[in-house]
Amino acid sequence: MRKSVIAIFKGPQQTKEAIEEIQGESLANSKISVIVRAEYLHQGEFKEEIANELAYYPSEINLDKFNAWLVQAPPFKVPDLGKVVVAGPLASQLMHQPQGRGLPEALLSYGLSEERARHYEHEVRTGHWLVLIPTNNDKQNSVANALGAFGGKDIEKWNTAIDHPIYPINH
Repeated sequence: MRKSVIAIFKGPQQTKEAIEEIQGESLANSKISVIVRAEYLHQGEFKEEIANELAYYPSEINLDKFNAWLVQAPPFKVPDLGKVVVAGPLASQLMHQPQGRGLPEALLSYGLSEERARHYEHEVRTGHWLVLIPTNNDKQNSVANALGAFGGKDIEKWNTAIDHPIYPINH
């Protein structure tokens, strides 16, 4: 059974450390998604490294593990969030949704409730980093614990038994 874990981080340093830990322990496959509003990307001491690593062309300067998880598209606009930088499967999903659909609709396709999906959208809107990690049944708790250990908040775990997006009828 496929499971997913989601968490919110305050900034890039915690996000990066949590993901490196999870990858290092082989707790998740490479399908980790990260989303942050573009305007909050370049903050703090990490500014330069992140600017290089999140650029959508390979950076020769820094061959750090960032490359492994942040292969993504150029920044693009998402309804209700504005310009975002997204890594992982979530990038393609957000880009190819029907017009007017945003992050909550994408999260619904992972099996999250509408109420929680809107909560996470609000967190991203206010400048937090969202990390979404599909994993296996036996590793779900370890992933959640690792996210928490590095400062992840609002950590939730759920089954992704739905294999097709479910959109709310009324918007």
